[in-house]
Amino acid sequence: SRLDCLRFGAHMPSSVFTRRARLRRGFSILELITALVIIGVLASVSAGKVRDVMTQQRLYRASNNVQTNVEAAWALAARNRQPIRIVWDSTNLQMKITDRAGTKTFRRAAFGQDPYGLTAGSIAFSTPMVEVFPDGLATSSLLVTFTKFGVTKTISVSRAGLVQQQ
Repeated sequence: SRLDCLRFGAHMPSSVFTRRARLRRGFSILELITALVIIGVLASVSAGKVRDVMTQQRLYRASNNVQTNVEAAWALAARNRQPIRIVWDSTNLQMKITDRAGTKTFRRAAFGQDPYGLTAGSIAFSTPMVEVFPDGLATSSLLVTFTKFGVTKTISVSRAGLVQQQ
C-alpha cells in the first residue's frame, strides 16, 4: 500500500539513504562524553571502596601474623624449656621471636614491606621486648596496634599468653 511505501521511504531516492547512513555511522560527541562521565564517576566511587577493602585485609593479615607468632612464642618456651623473647625492631619494622640471648631467631615478621605495606607510624607496640618463660608467664602484657587510613586493629596479649584481637 501507499502508506507502507511512505513509511519505509520508498518514495525517497537512494542517495538520501546513503547520505543518512554515512552521517549516522558512529556515535555523536555528546554520547561519547556522557559515557565517559558515567565511567569516570563509577571508577572514582569504586576506587575508594577498593582501597578501603585492601587496607582492611592488609591489617587483618598483619594482626593474624602477630597473633600466630605470639602464640608460637609461648609454645616454643614450653617446648624448649627456656625463655623466649618477643622483640619489636621499630627501625626495620620487624617482630622477632628469639632465644633469651638473641642469638637464635625462631620467627621473623616484617611489616614494612609487601604484603602489608605499613609505615612506622601505623604500628605501635606497647613495649619493645617481652620475655616468655617456660612456666607460661611473661614479663609484661603486650598491646600491638595497627592503624592505617582510619582503620584500626588491636592485638592484646596478657601475661599468661591469652591473645585477643579487636
